[in-house]
Amino acid sequence: MEKGLKLSKKDLKEIDAEKKRNRKQRTEFVSAYAKWLKKTPNKDWSKQQNKLINSQINKS
Repeated sequence: MEKGLKLSKKDLKEIDAEKKRNRKQRTEFVSAYAKWLKKTPNKDWSKQQNKLINSQINKS
């Protein structure tokens, strides 16, 4: 008895294409966020980070 999931070549190609799309989207997001950080005053940036961190702490 074999273990694991067998995927067709078509499935593997679709998975590979999805991985490439996801990587491209992540790269674009990081680039856009870096640009935003560079043009946003530290005071504004810090407020947003504070809200994010506090929301995560409150959830735990």
